[in-house]
Amino acid sequence: MASVNMENPKILDIGAGTGLLSAFLMERYPDASFTLIDISEKMLDVAKDRFKGNSNVKYIVADYSKYSFVEKYDMVVSALSIHHLEDEEKQKLYKKSYSLLEQNGIIINADQVHGETSFIETLNKKIWKHYVENSGLSEEEILAGYERTKLDKDSTLDQQINWLKEAGFFLMLVAYINSINLQ
Repeated sequence: MASVNMENPKILDIGAGTGLLSAFLMERYPDASFTLIDISEKMLDVAKDRFKGNSNVKYIVADYSKYSFVEKYDMVVSALSIHHLEDEEKQKLYKKSYSLLEQNGIIINADQVHGETSFIETLNKKIWKHYVENSGLSEEEILAGYERTKLDKDSTLDQQINWLKEAGFFLMLVAYINSINLQ
């Protein structure tokens, strides 16, 4: 996980959903303060149950791409959310995220991307489909997952790295690319 030189960083989780990413970060930064923002109150209710009794967590029900933040953060993080934005909205969000960060702050975006070529994109879809269909989910859950992909607005990794640079970020690291051995 990320390593910020602080014992108790301020972390903004955009598109936080049920708080899963924040839960992982809490293991690394138990004294951190968290702000979770999501457009879905229902998803944040799950996060509230997950973090019940933790006074270091705040919740905002709003569209993070339009919300006017007033605080600065050491980290802006997101998992499986930004790919729902149009390209122009992604670019604006990266600029906004940069402006929200304290000096030496970082952004973490754990998200899916569009393949750089049609071959890579087809391979990505094949790997994802294999993973989903062998995950133990019910047929109904799998079909719901396929339906949700219709809302995806993936951009390539190169596009997003360029937008991050344009926003002011200067060091990008791709820490993980999922692959499954298809036989």
